[in-house]
Amino acid sequence: MCSLLDITLNELLLGEVIPDDCLKEKSDQVLFDVISGLLGNDKGYIPNPVNSEKVLELENVKKIYEETGAKTAAINGISLEVARGSFVGIMGASGSGKSTLLNMIAAIDKPSSGTIKIDGQDVSGLTEEKLADFRRQHLGFIFQEYNLLDTLTIYENIALALTIKETPKKEIRTAVEKIAEALNITDILQKFPYEVSGGQRQRCACARAIVANPGLILADEPTGALDSHSARQLLEILVMFRRDYHATILMVTHDAFSASYCDRIFFLKDGEIRTYLNRDGKSKQDFFADILDIMAKTAEEGSYVP
Repeated sequence: MCSLLDITLNELLLGEVIPDDCLKEKSDQVLFDVISGLLGNDKGYIPNPVNSEKVLELENVKKIYEETGAKTAAINGISLEVARGSFVGIMGASGSGKSTLLNMIAAIDKPSSGTIKIDGQDVSGLTEEKLADFRRQHLGFIFQEYNLLDTLTIYENIALALTIKETPKKEIRTAVEKIAEALNITDILQKFPYEVSGGQRQRCACARAIVANPGLILADEPTGALDSHSARQLLEILVMFRRDYHATILMVTHDAFSASYCDRIFFLKDGEIRTYLNRDGKSKQDFFADILDIMAKTAEEGSYVP
C-alpha cells in the first residue's frame, strides 16, 4: 500500500495527507489489487465445453400466476442450455425470477408452458411420484441454509443421498470417505451438524450433493450464509467438482464475486433473460469487472443487450 501511494509507513500510520493527484493515479491500482487478492488465481480453470452434450435445456418456459383475475408473469419465455461439465450462473436482483426459475428446474414447481429437459428427459409432464424419483437420480442440491438433518451425523447426512438410491453399504462407505477426504472433512464425519462450523456444514452439503454423481447440481445462493473466507473455499470446491468430477453446476446468485467463478452467466430481470456473458478464457479479475459492468447497465437500461 505504501509503495503504491508513494509514502512511508510512518506517514501512513500518522495519518499524513496523501496528495489528491497521487490518490487519483493510484486508486484504480489499489482497488484492482484488493479485488485480485479476494478472487485469487485461476488454478484449475478449464475452458467452457464446446459442442458438448446438453444436460439442461429450457425452451420458451413461462410461469404465470393468477390472483383475483390478474395475471403476473414471474418467468416470461426463457430459453437456455447448459452443457455437461460447465459451471453456469443465473444472476438477478430480488424479484427478478431467479428462485422461481430454479424451482422449476429442480422439478419442485411446474411451468405454465414450455419444456424443461434434464439429461434428455422432459420433466414438465412427470407425475409427482416420478418427479421425486427423478430428483433423487439426477439432481444434487446445495442450499444457502445447508438443509442438513441434525439427528444424523455428518457421515450419515452425506450417505443419505446414496442410501435412498439403494446403493450397497460397502460402496456407500467408500464413496463417502473419498469425497470427505477431497473436502477435508474426514475428521468430523462422526460429529453432528450442530457440533461443526458453518463452513464445515456447507462442505458436508457439497459432499452430499456430489457423492451420488448427479447429472446436474443446483446451488441456490450457496455463499449467502458464509463469511468471505468460507465463501471463497466453497466456490473453489465447486470449481474442483467441475474439474475433477466433471460435474455440471447451475448456481443462482446475486453476488458478482461468486459469479466470477462461473463459465457463463445469464442475467435475469422481470422474468426474462436480458443478456448473458461468457468468460471465454478471461482472467477472474477481468471477468469480475465485466460482470459489474453488465449488472450496472442492466439496472440502468431496462432491456440492455451488449
